[in-house]
Amino acid sequence: MTHALIKPHHLERSAYVYLRQSSPGQVRKNREGRQRQQAMAERVAELGWPAARIILLDQDSGQTGSSQHGRNDLHRLLEAIVTGKAGLVAARELSRLVRDNQDWSHLVRLCRFENVLLADEHRLYDPGDPQDRMVLGIQGAFNEFELSMILDRMQQSLRQKADRGEQYDALPPGYICRQPPLCEKHPDPRVQRAVEKVLGDFQRFSSARQLYLHLLDEMFQLPMVMHGSDWREVEWSVPSYSQILELVRNPTYAGLYVRGRRKAIVTLDSDGHKQTKRRRVPQDAWDVFLENHHPAYITREAWERNVEKIAANANVRGPLAKGAVGRGCSLMAGLLRCRRCGHRLQARYSSKGVRYVCFGGDRQRMGGSARCLAFSGGGLESLLAEEILEVVGPAGVEAAERAAQRLAMQHQQQRQLLIDRRQAAIEAEQRAAREYKQTDVTYTAVRQALGAEWETALARVAAEQSRLTEFDQRQPTLPTASQREQLARLGDDVKRLWNHPSAGGDLKQQLARVLIVEIVVDVHEELDEVLLLIHWSGGQHTQLRQARSNRRGKLPSGQLRSLIETLRKVLDDASLAAALNRERIRATRGQTWTRQRVQHFRQHAGIAGFDATLKEASGWLTQSETATRLNISPMSVHRLVGSGILPAEQPHRGLPMVISASNLRHQEVQRAVLALKSGHPRPLPDDPRQTKFF
Repeated sequence: MTHALIKPHHLERSAYVYLRQSSPGQVRKNREGRQRQQAMAERVAELGWPAARIILLDQDSGQTGSSQHGRNDLHRLLEAIVTGKAGLVAARELSRLVRDNQDWSHLVRLCRFENVLLADEHRLYDPGDPQDRMVLGIQGAFNEFELSMILDRMQQSLRQKADRGEQYDALPPGYICRQPPLCEKHPDPRVQRAVEKVLGDFQRFSSARQLYLHLLDEMFQLPMVMHGSDWREVEWSVPSYSQILELVRNPTYAGLYVRGRRKAIVTLDSDGHKQTKRRRVPQDAWDVFLENHHPAYITREAWERNVEKIAANANVRGPLAKGAVGRGCSLMAGLLRCRRCGHRLQARYSSKGVRYVCFGGDRQRMGGSARCLAFSGGGLESLLAEEILEVVGPAGVEAAERAAQRLAMQHQQQRQLLIDRRQAAIEAEQRAAREYKQTDVTYTAVRQALGAEWETALARVAAEQSRLTEFDQRQPTLPTASQREQLARLGDDVKRLWNHPSAGGDLKQQLARVLIVEIVVDVHEELDEVLLLIHWSGGQHTQLRQARSNRRGKLPSGQLRSLIETLRKVLDDASLAAALNRERIRATRGQTWTRQRVQHFRQHAGIAGFDATLKEASGWLTQSETATRLNISPMSVHRLVGSGILPAEQPHRGLPMVISASNLRHQEVQRAVLALKSGHPRPLPDDPRQTKFF
């Protein structure tokens, strides 16, 4: 039959039948709904479209209708409308097309101006007709409202169930739910021991990655029950890094039931389409937090320490994060905080050792070129190591005893895990053998497949037994007497233990981070000293200071400023640069001096340049000018200054002097000059406390 709204030009175009189900679960389970949507093609054929012009669009199944993002068939449909290829758009319910009211209005608008009809299983719509357009507008608003109501009811139901601690998405390894809603530890003690090993070993390592690499070296396997499988079907497999990371920071192992660790954040992409992302939120923003909900593997305090350790190791969490313990020789990396700007200092390694630099001031000054501070860490590292050894020294013997106990405990734990893996392999072999023997001999192909599985299980048992035998041969059960004696000696001499070649930099960094909360650092520019304020974990504070390590010939900035302030009275920039280079005094970055560098330093330090008029008015004289005025040799002037008779300014040995003309009229200076001219080889000071030899 042909409807009155259908015109010949509609039939000349194609009819698009759109199919969509909202989730992959509906695609798998609700097959009847899909068949009902496919039946719309028959209704379109009844309206007059030939089968050759009926196009089914079913590639968007499993996609939500609240956004156009990722829906290729919807974009194909919109393109067909705009290009004039579509004469009819049909769906069992038009809400299958879009659930967003704005997208719906855009679709209706396109169909209106391109003269395209819309159809559902009940009626036909002409977007060009005002009444039909009003009905379609109301339907679009109701579609969005209906979706919001459905989602709201679902979320409220889940929230009520979660408030009672009965909503589980997936349980982590080591937990099962045999009788909902009861959450309990897996009854297999082998599974429990494997989980306890991972959580216990994390206390000995500074990061989750180091723990992961350690487990790989031990060929550790994590027991897991696959989703949908029976709790008795435990699979042992090598864990990934993400699985280990999630295990050590999962609050479930502390007996906590939590919901809302991640929140859905809705944003718009570059095309204006809505997209949803899930982000982690702080603990105080979690929806549900129930303590003592189920049996725990660790205490809540231990879980909080794990979370703090992981957060501190995150290098991308901002300028105050310590970062993970590295393999470098730096002892203070991640602990230093700039007193000036509050940012963490960065460690820079070179052939000369480690150097600490703070770039926080650059960021605060909107990209300025000056750094807050920088210094070499060689001497300070040694001072800090002495402070640490002084703190841990009294506990050396106790630490040695605990180390011996830990060696024994770790060995026993690792051996027990190998026994558990062998036992699991034996049980799998027994099940494979039972299935093979219970199969009738007439099922030849089945028995061949089951026989291959049995042989594989037998090979796994042999491999696990071989691994256990090799482990027993390689390591003793307990530390030997010589090992205990060696540990006791190391406990008495913690310094020798610290300097032992096997004590790597990462171990020392880890110990420093346990003992020290942070170190506030500053540089005294005038004294050219580095100041460290150590904040110990117990609340005590210690201050260390040391001269900043400089290159040969480089003076402290305060002394260099005073030097140039003095010499600029009698020397211009070029002469001053020559005098400094002659004495091998370098610039701030170790370069030789030039007129431009002297000028730049003066301007940066706020020092005026050489002024001949000011020099004349102030009576400033050089050594040669003084010798000319007194009619003596420059060497005699040098002797007068050296003996203390003639006052002079000489900021550094070997550099030019600055002498005031007013001092030449002093009686003591005049007597010494007269004595020199009378034939005395040396100036004779009139000081009764000084012995005269001629």
